[in-house]
Amino acid sequence: MVTFLPAHAGHSPPQVTLRIHVQTTGEGQSTLEVTHLQVPPDGQQILIRSIPEVSEAQLVGAMQDADGLHLQFNHTGLVDLNAATAQNQGRILVVLIDGNVIYAPTIDMQITTGQLDIPHQIPANILQLLQQVAQENIRRQNKA
Repeated sequence: MVTFLPAHAGHSPPQVTLRIHVQTTGEGQSTLEVTHLQVPPDGQQILIRSIPEVSEAQLVGAMQDADGLHLQFNHTGLVDLNAATAQNQGRILVVLIDGNVIYAPTIDMQITTGQLDIPHQIPANILQLLQQVAQENIRRQNKA
């Protein structure tokens, strides 16, 4: 699955993509607004909104420890993740890295901290790329 976001002048494409989507019913939405996706562990087919709720553009921190992967988002990401998890209780939150589903839990609580905790590990090279994107985002924020 591939998600396209508009390019920003002077910005090169990210070395790694991180997209967080929410399951939708598809009611009242065109085929351009929804995407079919298979989610683990049983390959359930769901519809997600084509435009992500949060992406690597809002990432300001990525850390991994024995508990899993911890992603921290800037204020915009915090607000968007908060709203998405508040308004979509019972639906599936889908986390994609480079188009691959790495986490797809049912939303059972609102995320108000701007931090998303994923209870498993990702490869070290992918973590490093996420950390580089986060550092670049912080550098851009500080320049603005």
